[in-house]
Amino acid sequence: MALTMSEIRNPLELYKFLPKTNCGHCGVPSCMAFAARILQGLLAINACPYLEKKVANLLSASIVQRKTPDDEHNEVIKQLQREVQLLDFSSVAPRIGAKLIDKQLAINCLGKDFFISPSGEMTSSCHINHWLYVPLLHYIVECEGVTPLNNWLPFHELSNAGQWSQYFSHRCEEALRQLTDAHQELIFEILSLFGARPITTTGDADYSLIIMPLPKVPFLIHYWQEEDGFPSQLNILLDRSANRNINAHSINLLARGIVEMFRQLIVTHSKDGKLF
Repeated sequence: MALTMSEIRNPLELYKFLPKTNCGHCGVPSCMAFAARILQGLLAINACPYLEKKVANLLSASIVQRKTPDDEHNEVIKQLQREVQLLDFSSVAPRIGAKLIDKQLAINCLGKDFFISPSGEMTSSCHINHWLYVPLLHYIVECEGVTPLNNWLPFHELSNAGQWSQYFSHRCEEALRQLTDAHQELIFEILSLFGARPITTTGDADYSLIIMPLPKVPFLIHYWQEEDGFPSQLNILLDRSANRNINAHSINLLARGIVEMFRQLIVTHSKDGKLF
């Protein structure tokens, strides 16, 4: 088979050049699994003993490795850091509701201050949840400084939220509902510690609380307990101004970050150390 030098971007493209013996000498059970590991950067092409060195070198030069989610996450952070470095923090701080302390932006997130340096690095006195880094940087770069309107709507009604709507529903709202069902008292205690304030609404929710993931991006959480055969329900509503202060992707990351933080706290502080 003539070997071309076109880029190899998926396991099938690489598999056609492999011996297809499924011998396992490379450390994985099949040639297809070997191809997948190569594209993931987990194995080197010369781990296959049946490829001639010349062929292996040509293949190695043609392989375009897949980026891992962590790689993509880090690339986004680096790009946002470059944008942050161009900003004048003295004018940014009042716009986004932050403080300027020792030339750093101090942004309050759920009652805790997170500091962003002029180079875009983030520090805090508390644990830094990696879910927060990108939203905080996006907030600094994109926030228009619009004051929340106390006009609430579901996530899917925000502009440009379509591709993230299902994720938000299942990985944020549904995940938080399950945690609340299993640890109701602890969840609301944690929410209180992070500055949540109960409000009275026109709905019939058993609990309605506002939390502030970012100074100008409030979340309204409604929770209905299971009752008379009806399952529990939890909704997270956004202020209508949200899209002018942060993008839909970052809202997803913020909500997911809150869920993950609550998971960690439950494991640490629940009586048996279990989520469910």
